[in-house]
Amino acid sequence: MNRPAAGFRPSPGPAAPGASRPAAPVAAISLCAAFLCVGLGFAPPTPAAAQVGGPPPPMEERPIEFPSFDEFSLANGLRVVILPYGTQPVMSARLYLPGGSARDSAERAGLASLAANVLTRGTTERTADEISAAIEGVGGSLNASASQDFLTISTTVLTDHMELAFDLLADVTRNATFPQEEVELTRRRTLSSLQAELGQPQAIAQRRFDAIVYGDHPYGVRSTPETVQAITRDDLVRFRDEVLHPGQGLLMVAGQVERREVEELIRRHLADWEPADTPELTLPAVPLRDETRIYLVHRPGSVQSVMGVGHAGITPDDPDYFSLQVMNRVLGGGADSRLFQILREEKGWTYGANSQVTRPADRGVIRAITEVRTEVTDSALVELLHQMERIRQEPVPPQEMDAARNYLAGSFPLRLETASQVAGQLATQLLLDLPLDDLTGYPERIRRVSADDVQRVAREHLHPDRAAVVVVGDGARILETLEGIAPIQIFDVRGEPLTRDDVLGQGEVGQWDADRLEEGVRRYDLQVQGQHMGSAEYRLERDGVEWVASSSMTAPGGSQETRLRFSAVDFSPISLEQEMDQGPARIHADIRVEAGRLQGRVELPDQLGGPRDYDEELAPGVLLPGMEEFVMAAAELEDGVRVTIPHMDLMRGEQVQIQARVTGREEIRVPAGTFDTWRVEVTGGDTALVHYLRVEAPHVLIRQEFQGQPVQLELISLSPL
Repeated sequence: MNRPAAGFRPSPGPAAPGASRPAAPVAAISLCAAFLCVGLGFAPPTPAAAQVGGPPPPMEERPIEFPSFDEFSLANGLRVVILPYGTQPVMSARLYLPGGSARDSAERAGLASLAANVLTRGTTERTADEISAAIEGVGGSLNASASQDFLTISTTVLTDHMELAFDLLADVTRNATFPQEEVELTRRRTLSSLQAELGQPQAIAQRRFDAIVYGDHPYGVRSTPETVQAITRDDLVRFRDEVLHPGQGLLMVAGQVERREVEELIRRHLADWEPADTPELTLPAVPLRDETRIYLVHRPGSVQSVMGVGHAGITPDDPDYFSLQVMNRVLGGGADSRLFQILREEKGWTYGANSQVTRPADRGVIRAITEVRTEVTDSALVELLHQMERIRQEPVPPQEMDAARNYLAGSFPLRLETASQVAGQLATQLLLDLPLDDLTGYPERIRRVSADDVQRVAREHLHPDRAAVVVVGDGARILETLEGIAPIQIFDVRGEPLTRDDVLGQGEVGQWDADRLEEGVRRYDLQVQGQHMGSAEYRLERDGVEWVASSSMTAPGGSQETRLRFSAVDFSPISLEQEMDQGPARIHADIRVEAGRLQGRVELPDQLGGPRDYDEELAPGVLLPGMEEFVMAAAELEDGVRVTIPHMDLMRGEQVQIQARVTGREEIRVPAGTFDTWRVEVTGGDTALVHYLRVEAPHVLIRQEFQGQPVQLELISLSPL
């Protein structure tokens, strides 16, 4: 559909199974077909045994030979585990400290992650470039990351370079300085990533699910642009001084190493690391739920619905963990699970569905996840809840029990093949204070789980009657179908509450003053990853009581010409002519509105459904593609204002809602100069956009960004006719 920044973007690759339809170019009619990608693969011959009597029996299980390891503690309290294992001359070291995002305050959410990302970017001994040159010069790696519960600093090198590896690990751990320029660079990258998440329905669903299930618990707090902007270098230094202490740390060293050599290096670089007290972290209880409720995140224009259904789960030491693993495998833990087989194979509603039981340091979650076509959202939700209840009420048949236990027990040794894998499994047990027998005895513990055990833990731990149901999709199309299933709360993609009228209302078209528009010519530069990739020119001129908007765009492999007419009195649409081509794909539109009827023809390639003829009533206030630019240019904008614009999608042949929300005021610089702008998030099409509109009316588009894509349009010049 035609957005203010109409133009082409590089052609995307095939969509992955379960992914949303590829984002269309911002044009009146998308040139990117929603192709159904069919993978052609090779299937090996079916074994004779399988042809006559099912799959062969599993091979005899061999006991797990867990490698021996050495453990000791330094005088400063640092716990060290050395795991000589593997056939390659490689050493990996991971230092775990209790400094994950659970320590972030709500006002500084993202602090732990930002600190981890800047930790390796400068010390009192080395600059960021010197650190990178040193580790990359020996073909190694040095990284830091923050999970929910732990800050992890890791390095991997050939064993010949262990001295350098421990030197660098100790340097960034003990002497990080958080240079201001590195802080700002990382902040910009983080803000860009957060902005991209607003265009990713899976990320939106995850955020809303965590917020609903965990409430005020730190696991439910997620970073936002506002909290990341609030973090200062002093906050990072304070985080370093509070968290980076040896007393509660665990250092795992694994690979083709000898204890004596590794211990000597560790003592040389870390034995004099001064201990200090890390502030004790007290976590609140996770709130209990007493009903099933749907939390609908309205994402206008979505052609699929992302769904997460679940609630709080278990603590790490729960004795039902192994039985829950088998229950989860039956329910949604693999391609042979009930959710996958029923929702995908039997119903054809999705590319995939799964469930999970998580086990962080505090309380995890139990949830099922899927992504379905918009029109079957309600049916898929009902079926998903039914399968959750079914595993509570019906004993799992022997065949399913055997398949689940055989897979879990048989695949477990594959998670212990490399030194790094073994170290990771061992670290989890130690960090969560779990018995090591859970590792060596895992297959046996799994095989002892019975159908009665599965039904019991399902009844005790799985509660579809009080689940949080998060659905991210086009509320205008699915809200009414969901209303009979459970009570509903509605949010936008940023988590702000919406009303039913916000979603199903007809918008405010007709309340804007077309006289606020001005004649002129605008020229834009199309950039991909900061590189010039195309250009666009927009012209708006008055023709009596009509506005005439024309545009031309060029990009690699394509071009577009558009001419749009609408009333200068009440914004009512009059006509649209458009010619587009991208490679072999060509689209021509000749549309007019006469006496309230939409008439004309859109020539589409066969991949997009072929030609589409129109001769139908156009509801009052519904605009033609491209007119939303001028509505926003003429609207009264201020921080927090929402604008809903009914819009005719000519490719799909249906009305959609364009949603625009002012989320702040920002001064930006583009080739045309520096402008005071409103930042406006626009949803309703295949791609979420961010517009920067001039504060002064008419609100000319200064810059457009594609959420989740390195594509933007910037104003080069603005001149009167």
